[in-house]
Amino acid sequence: AAHVVSFIEKFCVHIEGQWAGKPFILLDWQKEFIGELFGTLDDNGLRQYREAYIEIARKQGKSSLGAALALYMLVADGEYGAQVVSVAKTREQARIIFSMAAKMVHMSPALSSILEVQKYAILYPKTQSIYKCIAAEAGSAHGMNLHAVLYDELHTIEDGEMYDVLKSSMGARRQPLIMSFTTAGTNRNSFCYTIHEYAINVKKGMRTDPRFLSR
Repeated sequence: AAHVVSFIEKFCVHIEGQWAGKPFILLDWQKEFIGELFGTLDDNGLRQYREAYIEIARKQGKSSLGAALALYMLVADGEYGAQVVSVAKTREQARIIFSMAAKMVHMSPALSSILEVQKYAILYPKTQSIYKCIAAEAGSAHGMNLHAVLYDELHTIEDGEMYDVLKSSMGARRQPLIMSFTTAGTNRNSFCYTIHEYAINVKKGMRTDPRFLSR
């Protein structure tokens, strides 16, 4: 967990407003989340959690945190040939986190010296790793060998087909991670509400899932 915090605060920067270009100093809730997600290990010394679900109000830094975590998973997680994706209902939404990450790279001398930013992808040639954004269409994820997924605004997703495809694409990785970030939604028939209820049941001890973390 300390390695993740150190990477973000040392190499990632704010990209907007009065703090643009300044080091990305994590908020308390962000540090707590990273501490639990990356600092909890299983008996093999690998990350215990493979899924994380975060509900958070708007303007609390979820997109910037997602961008920084995407860069960490691309560069510093020790996975050769890592495939990292941002996913949302539309590619335009998925590009929000991706675009923030691209701007962080451009504004960080250290990251810009090792990463190649393209229109729809960020490449890390040293380990043949790639980060890109895709729309939530199940066919777009088939054939992938994903290391990390950042699912943005999960409350807009009506069914879980894409989520299941993404999870199934991670079976060959040592410690894959799918992180879902969302603000509040109103549709109780959505896939997100199913995950919301699942998270509550896990927290209450009504379901046992040591691989699932929620906040």
